[in-house]
Amino acid sequence: MDIDFLAKLVEIDTSPDAVNYGKCAKVISKKAERSGLAVEVHSPNNLKQNIIISLDAGAKQTLLLATHYDVVPAGGGWKHPPFRLTVKEGRAYGRGAADDKGGILAALSALETLRESDSSRVNVGLLVTCDEEIGGEDGLGFLMKKKTNKGFLLKGDAAILVDAGPRVYMGSSGRVGGRITARGSLPELLSLLSEVAGYSKEREKFLSKLVSASTGRRIQGRFSLTMLDLRAGAVEYAKAGVKSNIIPGECLIKLKGKKEIVVLGKQGHAGYPHLAENAIEKSLPLLRKAAGISDEEGKCEFVFDLRTIPEESLSPAIADFRKYLKELNSRAELQIEEKSAGYVLSEAHPFVSMLKSAAGKRMAYGTLGGTDARFFSRRGIPSLCFGPIADESNAHGKDEFVKIRDLEFVSTALVRLCENWRDFRASPYGRACQAPFSE
Repeated sequence: MDIDFLAKLVEIDTSPDAVNYGKCAKVISKKAERSGLAVEVHSPNNLKQNIIISLDAGAKQTLLLATHYDVVPAGGGWKHPPFRLTVKEGRAYGRGAADDKGGILAALSALETLRESDSSRVNVGLLVTCDEEIGGEDGLGFLMKKKTNKGFLLKGDAAILVDAGPRVYMGSSGRVGGRITARGSLPELLSLLSEVAGYSKEREKFLSKLVSASTGRRIQGRFSLTMLDLRAGAVEYAKAGVKSNIIPGECLIKLKGKKEIVVLGKQGHAGYPHLAENAIEKSLPLLRKAAGISDEEGKCEFVFDLRTIPEESLSPAIADFRKYLKELNSRAELQIEEKSAGYVLSEAHPFVSMLKSAAGKRMAYGTLGGTDARFFSRRGIPSLCFGPIADESNAHGKDEFVKIRDLEFVSTALVRLCENWRDFRASPYGRACQAPFSE
């Protein structure tokens, strides 16, 4: 496992401003070319590069592997420098080490092994893309929609998103992201904020009645929010962040005549709010004390991230949340800015069976949505998620790390999958399986 290559990738800050995208893409392309693999670069514009690394095995079927090189901003509070790889006790620390530059290393290492041994029974296309952390439309979305005079640029019989944990993830929940704006007195706004923050509990009551049709195991849906700005009464401002896919780790509060106060929570990905402590909720008791000082009207803006389970259509979920919001505050305005439907493969699908066998795992799991696998699912390509991001890897958080053994495990499993590949003929979603919902 070439950890020095991972170190080179981590050293390049590829936060979503595209400034270093070209530099990172060049490092990856050169590494693949030196290994004797074919490389193509496709860009929606001059700033954003997407790489296709191909292994032609002369086979009938093609497996697509998707990774991404962009990362979320590092933020502060790290014990290890975010943009210098630190290897300690079997863990490699650094921003993107797990999500998803470790995935790039694992997948590319597998292709290098397969090429050297000439042992693959399936053609492989490794896709290394940009902008996954901000929706993926100019990354994997761009590649999957691009056409030539012979049809789609990319064709595949199956796909793996190498951007998950070291399990076989066979489904994904859907995602709805948007913005809420409300006016009112400080007590009214705090009540709205508190009730919306607790909306996940309301959803759990509904979701507990739904079970994944293909697995008998529930793929969870959640809700989280990030406050952009609250100004009302005695509160000059209260802010927690600007990204809808991040649960804020801190909330900055400025009361009239007071110094700015920092309320700390625990940062986490919005799809997994049960793993994080939202600083907005922790700040509410302090803000309620300020509510008695003044009843002047003000404004509150925040973004929300709602995850649905695969069996749940997006439209009713959005309608339910709109109704809930209006009952809380009739003046609140809701704007939907992003949505993607969930999907799930049948556990009986031959592709699921092959990857489970290669990974030595009997269990299949579902993941909490918003993943780029939706771009495959929209094309009817059966897709799974499988990668080196452990539950405890702190992806998107401080001191993110990937376990070296997970990198090796994923790479070995991908090699085994390709060496033992069996061509299959099946519907894209398999027997007794839900297709993605169209909206």
